[in-house]
Amino acid sequence: MTITKGFATFLFLALFLAAPVRAETVTVGGDVFAAGADAVVDEAAGRDAFASGFSAALNGNVAGDGHAAGFDVDVGGTIGADLYAVGGFVSVAAPVGEDVTASGFSVRLRPGADVGGNARLTAGRIEVDAPVAGSLMAAGGRIRLNAPVSGDVRLTGGDIGFGGGARIDGELVYAAPEEIDIPEGVIGAERVRFIQLASDEGLREMREAFQEPGQLFWPSFFAMLWGFIVSLAFLTALGAILIAFAPRLVAEGYGKAHDRPGPSILLGFLALATLFGLVPVSAMTIIGIPLIPVVILFIVASWMLAYLLGTYSVALRLGSAFGFDAADNTRKLLALFVGLVVMAMLNFIPLLGWLINFIVVLLGLGAIALMIVDRFGGRGTAVAAAAPSEPGPASAGQQAGDGGTATSDDGDGKASS
Repeated sequence: MTITKGFATFLFLALFLAAPVRAETVTVGGDVFAAGADAVVDEAAGRDAFASGFSAALNGNVAGDGHAAGFDVDVGGTIGADLYAVGGFVSVAAPVGEDVTASGFSVRLRPGADVGGNARLTAGRIEVDAPVAGSLMAAGGRIRLNAPVSGDVRLTGGDIGFGGGARIDGELVYAAPEEIDIPEGVIGAERVRFIQLASDEGLREMREAFQEPGQLFWPSFFAMLWGFIVSLAFLTALGAILIAFAPRLVAEGYGKAHDRPGPSILLGFLALATLFGLVPVSAMTIIGIPLIPVVILFIVASWMLAYLLGTYSVALRLGSAFGFDAADNTRKLLALFVGLVVMAMLNFIPLLGWLINFIVVLLGLGAIALMIVDRFGGRGTAVAAAAPSEPGPASAGQQAGDGGTATSDDGDGKASS
């Protein structure tokens, strides 16, 4: 039930995030919705509250559930029921009446954020400084418990520690690379069960990467030199396959990135946070741990496709600005190849290089997410048919010749829109 509701919440936030460009707050049926670059809910909500944007905040008291998604997520108002939060840095500083479900690079329950139910936290860095009336489940690279928990506690992490205010009234089950000494004042030894992780390498790297997000996207200089040719050849071949055998999907993805770059980048970050959140979620249970390689493979594949689409979209957009004709597949592939080379060279520029590549990934991932959202909204077929063709004089001529009527294939292999 919780997973289904959480997915429905994410889907709704994705739809709402993709719509407005400027910050906007509306109230419908007692629910308060805020979306935009800085989405803030300051007013009281008689039912539920939703905030999604680059920065999202729930500052007003919410009678029902609170939902927040963004790079920076701050919850400063009382939540009467459940709280769902996902983003880069999540901070909860007000009481929550029932359960808290949060995921991000960093998640912190600050003093005053008393949790009336259960807390489910996944992040690279987790700090629990507020009491939890129910149970606590946390998975991440570094976990610190500094407050009392009335129920059972389940922890999975590479670095687990307990502060002076920590106390566990139920049972503790923790999975870590090595057994740790737990103060007697936290919990009695008879109520503790330890599960040894086979290797802490993945959790250690996750902890370090989430603490320094740039490390996720800045490959080493020598690794780039060593794998440049192989990587370029592989990405170019994969791009050629997609352009040749999935032209409508490629055109639709380009259309999303071209027409809505801002919402695509914002939605791409939300999707990226969700993808990385799958790793600690899988590590929460013994059954899920064997699935971690599959999850990581899915993340890598998604990252690769997003990078290809983002690079392709930027290359075509810049090429069209200088009069480049992308009327056939050969020219489209040439634009992709040049874009991949330029992006790879940019990686050698400290800070700026990985930032540009990261934004390109977010652009492509957001465009893919918008395509998925349209499918859920029942508009997938219409969107695919209406997707704009890539820029080029040939496309413009075809549009002028047929009066703007959409066709499928004109017989010589060239699609017109």
